[in-house]
Amino acid sequence: MKRVGSFGVILLLAAAAARAAAPTGDLLEGVAPGPDGMIDVLTVFPHQDDESSAGGTLLGIKDDPRVRIHLACLTLGDRSDARFFLGIKGEYLGRIRSGELVSAAAVYEAKEVIQLDYHDQGLKAADREDLINKIAGIIARTGAEVVITFDPSGLTRHPDHVTCSAAATQAFSRSGAHRLYYVTQPWWLFLQTSTITPFHEKAPHVPPTFKVKIRKQLTLKRLAFYEHASQKHFSLVGVIMEKDLLIPYEWFALAVEK
Repeated sequence: MKRVGSFGVILLLAAAAARAAAPTGDLLEGVAPGPDGMIDVLTVFPHQDDESSAGGTLLGIKDDPRVRIHLACLTLGDRSDARFFLGIKGEYLGRIRSGELVSAAAVYEAKEVIQLDYHDQGLKAADREDLINKIAGIIARTGAEVVITFDPSGLTRHPDHVTCSAAATQAFSRSGAHRLYYVTQPWWLFLQTSTITPFHEKAPHVPPTFKVKIRKQLTLKRLAFYEHASQKHFSLVGVIMEKDLLIPYEWFALAVEK
């Protein structure tokens, strides 16, 4: 009998737990289009690879001809650990990562990429009101009906993730957008994700209210993440994401609905 490695066992248990946890849902069910008949979906994440956490879902909803996807990235990604492995300066890495996000956006068929210029690992120290206003401005300009960001824990407890979630939530409250969704995970997966990283920012984890089945989108989700080559091959992020790229579900919590 063939022996199954520990990673394989984890995946089997994860798949079983995924089927039993939160009901299947749809981010766009009941969302009214804007005046132009389109539904604008805006993701707000701190780093260039973070949109991958909702990648399968983005690939699924883009098949609706009414949907326009906008990807907002708050930092330059210039302080990733990849700079040490690549032996390059942060400024150079930031340019590389911004280009990688544009390539990933092509897989999602996103309408646009919005790149802000905060330093990686610098969001927590940034002027919070200025950050909130910038995000609110992006929501207003894109006319987003739906906003997606991390849950308050940021999944990995990274300070940038936690700050992004808080700022996006406050920006949403000042906007005309209709729904705010948190990307989150069930507890058994969150424990793995949050303990494999060196970050320990204290913030509450919000359990999912529904899951989206992404089995049909998994291959393209992997392709989109692989466009972030600096993170896939030269960063701890690649290790964390590898398991997520094999799980046929993504989890969300409906944070606010207006």
